[in-house]
Amino acid sequence: MRWTSLLLVTILISTSASASASSTKAVISCSNSSLDSLPDNWSIPDQSCLRIDLGEQEPGSTMFFEISSNSEVDILVFPSNTVSVYQSEQSYRLDSVWVTESVFESFNGNGEWHWEIPTDRAQTRWYLVVDNLAHPQDSGKGSQGGQSVEITLDAGVIEPKEFTLSDSIHRLGPGEFSVVHGPFSVDEGTFIEIHARTMDGFPDIFVMTETAFSYYSPSSNWSSSLRIASADMLLVTNERYLPWEARDTDNEDLYIVVDNRPGPGGGGSGASSAAVTVTVTLTPLLDPTISSETDLAYVDVGSKVTLSASKTPNKSNQIQDSGFSWDIGDDGVIEGNGEEIDHTWEIPGNYSVRLSATSTDSRSASVSRSVRVMDLSNPTVSMGSSGQITKGFGEQLEISATFSDNWGVESLDWKLDGEVVWSNYSLTEPISTLILNISNEYSAGEHVISVVVVDFSGRSTQEDVIVNFIDVTAPVISEFETSKEVIKGQPTILRIFAQDDESENIEYTWTLEIGTENEMQFSGPEMTQVIYEFNNEGPQNVVCRVENEAGLASFAEILVIVKEDESEGGMGLLTIAILLILILLVVAAAAFLTFNKLVESRMTELSESEEEEDKQTPESSPVQSSSQSWSGESFSPFQPTNTQSQSQMWSGESQSPFQSITQDQTQFEPDPDLIGLLRDEETALDPLEGIEDESIPVEGPTESEKLGENHPDRRVRKECQNCSKMFEIDLPEGVDAAYTNCPYCGSEELVSLND
Repeated sequence: MRWTSLLLVTILISTSASASASSTKAVISCSNSSLDSLPDNWSIPDQSCLRIDLGEQEPGSTMFFEISSNSEVDILVFPSNTVSVYQSEQSYRLDSVWVTESVFESFNGNGEWHWEIPTDRAQTRWYLVVDNLAHPQDSGKGSQGGQSVEITLDAGVIEPKEFTLSDSIHRLGPGEFSVVHGPFSVDEGTFIEIHARTMDGFPDIFVMTETAFSYYSPSSNWSSSLRIASADMLLVTNERYLPWEARDTDNEDLYIVVDNRPGPGGGGSGASSAAVTVTVTLTPLLDPTISSETDLAYVDVGSKVTLSASKTPNKSNQIQDSGFSWDIGDDGVIEGNGEEIDHTWEIPGNYSVRLSATSTDSRSASVSRSVRVMDLSNPTVSMGSSGQITKGFGEQLEISATFSDNWGVESLDWKLDGEVVWSNYSLTEPISTLILNISNEYSAGEHVISVVVVDFSGRSTQEDVIVNFIDVTAPVISEFETSKEVIKGQPTILRIFAQDDESENIEYTWTLEIGTENEMQFSGPEMTQVIYEFNNEGPQNVVCRVENEAGLASFAEILVIVKEDESEGGMGLLTIAILLILILLVVAAAAFLTFNKLVESRMTELSESEEEEDKQTPESSPVQSSSQSWSGESFSPFQPTNTQSQSQMWSGESQSPFQSITQDQTQFEPDPDLIGLLRDEETALDPLEGIEDESIPVEGPTESEKLGENHPDRRVRKECQNCSKMFEIDLPEGVDAAYTNCPYCGSEELVSLND
């Protein structure tokens, strides 16, 4: 009975205990802790749990967890809105309830994983649960408890480092892969640091170019043979670290892949699930580079040079624009910041430029570059005038030029046809003006005006302009007879003289009998006079056009009044007069011959008589003394050119035409018989007396011409100063100069052997 009662009590107690246990499992109560208390360690009894409040976390932030366990436990992560599902013993083994990436069932040992807060929701509070319980809905999965577990846990929010590309856990089933990061681009020479921490399985980690990834990513017929083998991390069992320098990527984008596929040799088999945290960070290449569109080995002095750091490797944006600093002259003074800077060197020489770069992770590097500055540009010159300039003689040419140079101008020369006309070797203004008086010392026509500017380095620039010098003044005509009376039919001389200092040649054009059917022109260079016979009575206008080489002309107009010769009665009388003159000339010639014979005969008689007297009387006769006074030795009394002058000489009626300027003439009385003969001869030799036209020549030799045959070396040809007509006369021996009368107009003229 007692055993029955005892059994009943035992059953009741057991039933009560079971009922009590069932009621307590309906609401799970875990020990609580918070993120702020970590790291910490706990002893979790069998069928109990530990809940750690991770606090509210920003989406995209990353948390780390480090755990150590001496026995199997389940590690679970819940958001605040689903943690109650777990605690109320509802079905929590769903992706919508827990965070699958951070769930590790039956975990035992040491482990670390990083978890990126999901970005599909707003800021949320999160909980981590270390579970040592057996749940009705476990279906035998995960740890079921059965013993106490010693736990050490640390967790926190990771402050991301610069150039962290990825830092999170990747869960893969058998035969799967996951892209850790990519595609991305880096500068060759950049270090890629891969840090792997395995929580489950034995995955591989590959680095691939985009081309290699295109062969690896298909679900079938894939190949990993094109991966970059130098970056392989095969069969990751716990924690691995690999720094890999990017080389030979052909500038292709890169992929980092967690591989849970079979192979390659030495890698994981991919037969079981894997969970691995992969952290990828960069140490970007820091290599500042100076570049410029200008060749820095030949920089033109004074020119603006843009120095650039744009060719500095910066695919990871490791250098911000403000991270570049420029030291022009490498003297420690920073002239500017930024990717580009403009600078101008004003003096030639060799200079140094230093570029420093500071990355966003506070690393720095610098580089120097030499710059050679030279004067490579000629001066710039601009003339104030374009096209051809025309200036006249007597005018003033004024032309300006502006100039500049990248270093400085040393001298300036103005040239005319290559010859320097003005220079300036101390220029203070960037402008120069040439003022040139155009005188007739310059030739007419085109000339080249040049300005030559030379800079400090000896480089020069020449600009030219064509200047045309022209004659703007017509020839100047000297005073002339504006009117003239002439005899009809007689040759008339018309004279004009012009002068033009700017022209070597002057063209004269004479126009006569203007307005008549006989109008004519005579032209030619230097034709200062024309001889013309006017055959029509009345006034005639004669115009002479004087033109210089420039085509400028002056005009001279002469009024010519043509009159009839009053001594003529017409054409019939003129013909009769001419015939009469011819007859008289013949008679005069015969009379002259007769006269000569009589004179010779008389002279012979006188000579014989004088010889007889000389024999009787030694004294000189008056005639002899007279002869000596004329010539000094001997002299023929028949020197005058007409009988009238002979008669005057012998008769003493007028002064002798041969008035010596060196000695006085002695008067003598000739023989009375000779006087009579001379008078007869005078009458005979003057058959033209009464005819006023002296222009009709007398045919046959004149008496002076006959006498000149005996003295050819003492014949003098003389132009009358009054009537401009020529006559000849022979001077006796011993008489080198004498006065005589013009046979045409009677003007007294001085005749000399020096004429």
